[in-house]
Amino acid sequence: MTSSEQNEPAAPLVPQAPAAESVPLADLVETRLAAAPLGEPVKALLAEALGSAQTPGNSPMGRIFLDSVSVEGFRGIGPRAWLNLNPRPGVTLVVGRNGSGKSSIAEAVETAFTGTNMRWLGQDATRTSNWRNLHDGAKTEIEVKLTVEGDSGRSTLTRGWTGHDITDCVGTFRRPGHGAVPLDQAAWKQALTDYRPFLSYVDLGRMISGKPSQMYDSIATILGLGHLSAAYNHLGLQEKALGDAVKAAKNELPEMTAALYTLEDDERAVQALVAIETKGRPDFEALDGLVAGLPSDDDGLVAELRAAVDMQGPDLEQVGAAVDRLREALAGVEDVRLSGAEDALQRAGLLEKALAHNNRHPDEESCPVCGTEQVLDAAWAADAGAQIALLRQEAKTAEDARSELRSAARAAQNLIETPQRIPAALTDPWNEWLACRAISDPAQLVQRFHDTALTLADACAAVKDNAVRELEKRDERWRQLVTRLASWTEKARTAADAEPQLGLVRKARAWVKTLTAELRERRMEGFTGHSQRIWEKLRQESDIDLQSVSLQGSERANVRKLVMDVTVDGEEASALSVMSQGEQHSLALSLFLPRAATADSPFGFIVIDDPVQSMDPAKVNGLAQVLHELGEHRQVVVFTHDTRLQRAFTTQELPVTVFEVERGKASKVNVKAVTDPVRQAIADARALASTESLPEAARTHVLPALCRIALENAFVEAAWVQHLRSGGSEHDLQSAVADADKLMKMAALAFFGDIGRTGDVYRELRTRCGPRAVDLLKQCQSGAHATGTRIADAHRFVTEISELAQKVRKTEVAK
Repeated sequence: MTSSEQNEPAAPLVPQAPAAESVPLADLVETRLAAAPLGEPVKALLAEALGSAQTPGNSPMGRIFLDSVSVEGFRGIGPRAWLNLNPRPGVTLVVGRNGSGKSSIAEAVETAFTGTNMRWLGQDATRTSNWRNLHDGAKTEIEVKLTVEGDSGRSTLTRGWTGHDITDCVGTFRRPGHGAVPLDQAAWKQALTDYRPFLSYVDLGRMISGKPSQMYDSIATILGLGHLSAAYNHLGLQEKALGDAVKAAKNELPEMTAALYTLEDDERAVQALVAIETKGRPDFEALDGLVAGLPSDDDGLVAELRAAVDMQGPDLEQVGAAVDRLREALAGVEDVRLSGAEDALQRAGLLEKALAHNNRHPDEESCPVCGTEQVLDAAWAADAGAQIALLRQEAKTAEDARSELRSAARAAQNLIETPQRIPAALTDPWNEWLACRAISDPAQLVQRFHDTALTLADACAAVKDNAVRELEKRDERWRQLVTRLASWTEKARTAADAEPQLGLVRKARAWVKTLTAELRERRMEGFTGHSQRIWEKLRQESDIDLQSVSLQGSERANVRKLVMDVTVDGEEASALSVMSQGEQHSLALSLFLPRAATADSPFGFIVIDDPVQSMDPAKVNGLAQVLHELGEHRQVVVFTHDTRLQRAFTTQELPVTVFEVERGKASKVNVKAVTDPVRQAIADARALASTESLPEAARTHVLPALCRIALENAFVEAAWVQHLRSGGSEHDLQSAVADADKLMKMAALAFFGDIGRTGDVYRELRTRCGPRAVDLLKQCQSGAHATGTRIADAHRFVTEISELAQKVRKTEVAK
């Protein structure tokens, strides 16, 4: 049964957290803070800063493991496909040829969590637009079932798309007992950045080929000190705000005192200077008294004078233009009145009324006015309509003139505005100006509008001049100065209150800085040690030693970089300058994988896509060992098309779960569990043997062929195991396996490590496994010939082949 045909898996057992991991950073900081020789105010500041550094949605939750992934309409996957996983530590390989859809599943997991995919960042739109499946993209959805330590049931992460762009998506997270929330409110939001559990070849390339600052940031983040850095920055913002307050008062003080000294003959200025220069802190009570003695601008005559100064009268240029237009419109109406247009307008109106009467009384032919008989007939109506048209055309000039007159009058009246406040001296002329709004006669309006505007403009100018002179008589210099004094007093009061708090914040920030430096060094040592251990497994036959990994600079520095010191046969060198592409790839893995082992990460899984690129065969064995060790504490899911990684696990007898991805027509992707290839072939043979009425050709050809496959795989495995145990070159063995195109050659390679000794295979097989083993081998060989081989008891034959295969897998190389 393929995984895509399975029902929903039962709720799994919750995995236990590994005991060997280091103490989470939050617990360590809490312990150190409690023991720190700091005053309670400083500890309170630190507790607040460390609490505020928790990103919203970053609440504690148990470690997260992948339970299953279902994908529909995304990338290379059309109809819904499932990958069911074991949500606990261990290694799972998802294999398949290029184009099978395995990378689409890997990208789907990352996209479900993050809403995007690392391989698409910075890519041209033509590369990122085809994210929907071409065969079945009507509905695109990714659903990831999760197991969270401590929860009673599984959680569900779902991401669906509402538009055509890859970013037009919505993610939700449903957790037992917590309901459903938007995915950006999930508990791992910040952790996705700090402990990114997704690794593709794009990540590896960027880790090594990125800018020095990017390489620095990628490692600095893995150290897990982001929480402390956020607290340090939070305290820095407080320090800056308090420091700015103190600086603001100090920076303005010289100018403030200088201005007061210019009025030293004024008793108020002298009192202000004495209050400012009081020892310790300014005499704020005295300063407040001086400021409070200032009359408000909104009260009394000062307010009236300021309103008069700010008053704006009619714009005489606009008034003149409006008057000219109004007079021209009046002249136009007069010209029309003296012409025949006005008479035509009246006659047209009269004829329209007569024609309307005739339409209402079509049977009356006599004139209702003079009584003349048989005059209002159809001919008359037609003639009247024609006359109306001619008269209306002649009268249009009169209508246009009247319309322009009305428009000119409205434009003039629209210039008349009512201010919020009118000085008393301007009340009468302003009311006369406002009264023009009510004049309906344009002839009367034009003269009144012009005269009142001139009067009001002159009155405004006179009132403004008087107000300016009156204000100048008053003590405006002191007023302006005391306004500045009031502003400085508030800043000085804030600064006086800030200085003690500033000292506490600086102590708190210094404690965080010291602790961060200590933990950075300690964690960097652990990180470097972990990276070196991984490198030792991956380097295999490489002559390059990784001596140290260090960070130069700080997170906020413009110049910061990751330094990797190596030696080549004992000679010091820079890593990237001497390493091959495959070695750089292995180095990137050495730098990246430690992030999955940190105790601060909430992710119990890591998803790795295509990690075997550019690796020599020997390094693949080391990678299997690294992944195995990582899998002791983490759920490791690796997607690869390279069969060497699966073989590396098998030949080194490392436990691994393998799934194979197959892509059929119309992007139908199936995921099936892959068992031991020997057992798989035996199982297929046993199933065939159990078939009722088995055709003769199947018994003589197909059944021995399946058993031959089982023996071939057993011989290959035995050859790999023995070759690796003897310390032989993996490249040499690969070449030998490729040349062993016959079953006998493969057996010779397994028994003797030499495909040329096929003549000794039967003897060695008889010695090791008995005479029946030779007959079984010959029967498997005969099945490939045209005559086939006769098998009396199919079930017994399969059982004997199974026993023989197990003996072969445990064989030792003969001399």
